[in-house]
Amino acid sequence: MRILRILLAITPILFIVGCKTKEPVRPAEQYAALFEERLSVINIPVDISLRELERSLNQQMNGLIYEDKDLNDGDNMRVRAEKRQDIRLGIDSQLIKYRVPLSLWIQYDLGISKVEAEGELSIDFKTAFAITEDWNIITVTEVVRHDWLKKPRLKMGVVSLPIGFIADLVLKNSKAALTRSIDDLVQERFNLRELVGEAWGKMYEPMLVSEAYNTWLVVNPQAIGMTPLEMKGDKIRGTILVESQPRVNIGRAPGNIRPQPLPNLQLRQEAGDDFTIHINTEISYEEAERIAKTQLLGETFSQGKRSVTVQGLELYGQGNKIVVNTVLSGSYNGSIYLVGKPNYNFRKNTIEIEKLDYELSSRNFLLKSAGWLLKSTMKNKIEENMNFLLDYNLQEMQAQFQEQLESFKISDDVTLKGELKDISIQNAFLAPEAIIVDLALSGRLNINVNGLN
Repeated sequence: MRILRILLAITPILFIVGCKTKEPVRPAEQYAALFEERLSVINIPVDISLRELERSLNQQMNGLIYEDKDLNDGDNMRVRAEKRQDIRLGIDSQLIKYRVPLSLWIQYDLGISKVEAEGELSIDFKTAFAITEDWNIITVTEVVRHDWLKKPRLKMGVVSLPIGFIADLVLKNSKAALTRSIDDLVQERFNLRELVGEAWGKMYEPMLVSEAYNTWLVVNPQAIGMTPLEMKGDKIRGTILVESQPRVNIGRAPGNIRPQPLPNLQLRQEAGDDFTIHINTEISYEEAERIAKTQLLGETFSQGKRSVTVQGLELYGQGNKIVVNTVLSGSYNGSIYLVGKPNYNFRKNTIEIEKLDYELSSRNFLLKSAGWLLKSTMKNKIEENMNFLLDYNLQEMQAQFQEQLESFKISDDVTLKGELKDISIQNAFLAPEAIIVDLALSGRLNINVNGLN
């Protein structure tokens, strides 16, 4: 009985000793289900300058336009037609109209001799545009009329030349050459399918928008369409619409996304010139820790004669809360855990760790073993630096995006320009490897096509 009484007496002591821990219990790591990504629509107006098209057309169609060297092909003539002046383009409803002035040299076989004549002929053309389902531009060019600016006159003799026959001959032969040249020029030099296809593929490639903060953007397009081409003033206008699920990664380059084939053209009747893009931005815990450590590692917190120094930081999720594992050395050696909920502050446009506080196990531990830490400024300092991390990156991201949009050269004659008006946070949640922030970007974009070279 005496032994039993001794055992009963020491059991509570053994229980208390057994329950005493050297540091708080680590909170379990767990994550809630991800929310559904929202589809973003980007409207990109495309402006094709008529004057630049005119410049390109004159560069490509210069000098000799048509030549018939055979006297024995049934018409008894040699004819050479050269462009006399620059071609001028104009817009009439949904058609491009232009006049091609030609200088003519004609050699006519009279049978007993050959005579020469010179003249000037102007031919009016019209070109209609259409875009096929597979993103190819089709142009149909037709001759509207012709005018003699200077009727051919013989350099010698009194023979009368058949003016109408010559005009018909020049028109018959040069019409095919000129209309084919114009249509081929537009289709070869302004290969819309190649242009859109190249842009479609690039939207799957990660783009570094901030080297300092390892910020990467992938547009990740899902569908693409275009409004019909309109002709206004001295421009041909249309709007490309891209539906996408963009992603921004902060901390590491995103993995390669295999591009989907370019979808068929979807014609849309109306579109604006603005965009609102919802982006799931990933801030890896590793990167968040790296930046937070630059502010907190080595920081010392004192209370009376006791002090601790921050030796390490770890971030991870527990449901909809973030856990901050703070590794300390000094008067206390070990981990202290704080938890808080990521929350968007509309007034400050920042993500804040709302109500960051000691996790229950850590608070109970500190009350028993190191209550003085509860009175220190450590908790406030950590919370301050968690907010600073996200706020500063948003400002940096906005500046980098705007720099990219100032003038982005797609090709020698195709430039994208834009203005990022606003960037704000819509939501935030925790994933196994990163803090996911739903960003909303709004602004305007425009593509300028300056020529066909």
